[in-house]
Amino acid sequence: MSYNNSVLVGNWAEGRLENEFEFKMFLRKRDRRELLLQRSRALFSNLLMEKPMLLCGMYVVYGFHVQVVASDMPAAKPSAPGAAPQRGLALSTLVTERQVDLVQNVADGCLATLSPITTPCCRNTFTILSTSNEFAYGENVHFGDEFLLRAENSDPTAAPLYLTYTTPGAPAPADRMPICLTAARDSNCRWVAEPLLPKHRSEGFGTPIQTGTRLVIKNCVADQCLCVMNQNWMQTFFGPECGVTCRNVRDIHKRFTAENVFTFVSDVETKKQV
Repeated sequence: MSYNNSVLVGNWAEGRLENEFEFKMFLRKRDRRELLLQRSRALFSNLLMEKPMLLCGMYVVYGFHVQVVASDMPAAKPSAPGAAPQRGLALSTLVTERQVDLVQNVADGCLATLSPITTPCCRNTFTILSTSNEFAYGENVHFGDEFLLRAENSDPTAAPLYLTYTTPGAPAPADRMPICLTAARDSNCRWVAEPLLPKHRSEGFGTPIQTGTRLVIKNCVADQCLCVMNQNWMQTFFGPECGVTCRNVRDIHKRFTAENVFTFVSDVETKKQV
């Protein structure tokens, strides 16, 4: 089928106007920083903004930045045969690829994961707060004390977000990730630290928590310990990361295994050791 010249000119003019419109939309999005590349860069910049680990002595203190690190879990495969594997997974918040167009920072509903990236930054640093007095500052955290973990945010005007565990109402899949951030400060946001060994629990309750001490962190409502989902690794914007849930994993001697062992990191010296 052949077209006359007027039809060809009309098609050409229509294509030119469409290209001009698309180019104007591109410039508009670029000026508003709405391009996917710009949003991704802003997201990386906000979530990977380094946070200082203040020197607060030997103990975990209310109001200071802390990291929750699974220090006994391997973070990567050995670089060479016979070499010791890198260990340490930091509890982190995750923004998925579907959320990039909606948020540029941690937001309500963001999942929690465990990341091999242990450098202190916004996504893996929390502020530990007392449940009885949220404004308590400089007081030691003791074994048996209930506390909150408030996520760090690069936007100082944003609403506070707390780490929470959603108890399933029915049997859920094994790879379900129920730990996330929420703006609703309720009982599901309460956590408590306990000594790792059972023989130390009766005498350990009420004593200050030293930084770098291997312990278990239990959700007060579920009565389950924070647990590494070592068989549930996923690819994210920040590289491979594994899931985290609340589950008690014990050996034949009723002792907690490495999946339940965590460490509070709140100072530079402990950070070097972990």
